[in-house]
Amino acid sequence: MAPDLGMNRRARVPETSLRRCLAVLALAAAGFAADSAAATEGVSTRKILDVGCHNTDGVCFVTLDGASFGSSLGCAVSVTNEFRFDNGDTSIGRRSYASILAAFLSGRSVSIVLNGCTNQGFPALHYFHVLN
Repeated sequence: MAPDLGMNRRARVPETSLRRCLAVLALAAAGFAADSAAATEGVSTRKILDVGCHNTDGVCFVTLDGASFGSSLGCAVSVTNEFRFDNGDTSIGRRSYASILAAFLSGRSVSIVLNGCTNQGFPALHYFHVLN
């Protein structure tokens, strides 16, 4: 008879390794759950009233019509009609700014989803749609 080395007979994996793997998976799942619990807020079908960017950093801002938003995000500026994005000086930020500016100039509405806060404490843009 073979000696019992603490092996799971079916999988032939040491039980301590299996326990460690399960513990790591549990911690990872808890981390993902905390990440997905971050507040998001949707704002539907609004006209853009103002759009601009700072000339000293990559911060761009957009003001929308209608009721205030942002109260569920826990930002320093919690009830506002303005959202911002900090990456206006990157290719992704420039694309966002160009699309939002095109919507503003053409009079189109946008729907946005905010996620978290910018470095300035405003609601942060997660993604948006330009509507017909």
